[in-house]
Amino acid sequence: MSKNIEFETRFINLDESDILLKLKKIGAEKTGTFFFKEWIFKHKNWIDDNRRIRVRTDGKTTWLTYKSNKTWEVDSTEEVELEVESADMMVKFLKSIDIPFARYAEKEIVRYQKDDILFEINHWPKIPMVFEIESTSEKRVRDGAKLLGLNWSDAIFESQGVVHRKHYGIDLDKVTEYRFDK
Repeated sequence: MSKNIEFETRFINLDESDILLKLKKIGAEKTGTFFFKEWIFKHKNWIDDNRRIRVRTDGKTTWLTYKSNKTWEVDSTEEVELEVESADMMVKFLKSIDIPFARYAEKEIVRYQKDDILFEINHWPKIPMVFEIESTSEKRVRDGAKLLGLNWSDAIFESQGVVHRKHYGIDLDKVTEYRFDK
């Protein structure tokens, strides 16, 4: 189990082929392509702190994660995460203790790494690619953006739910299934 603050940002409206070329140019190493299934749970009274519980699996590993964003800053995400044995059993458990189920979602992540900086190309249903940079500090996240020639003023520090609603008109709080095949 780990508890920490995530240092990350998102960028939208980028050309994926351009990002791939820049990642290659800086020597970032592709560490994998992952297809995730995730189940989001949250109480209505968690909205102010943007709290949620997520069960996520890539088919090999399954994680139970608590997240909270009291503000939208590069270092605002509190995260507590642990590996669990089964997504199905964890979903069943959360439902049985009356934590409200919000939605099921799918996404594909293509992950690259350069030193301690993680770069992720996120593919979600119905929206263009979302690019994320994560590292051990705000400085290192900024360094990652600089390496790729990205303008820090274009960085987004909001959750995917906010990104979907604000930038693409998709209110994930009103969606119970967010899949590629629907």
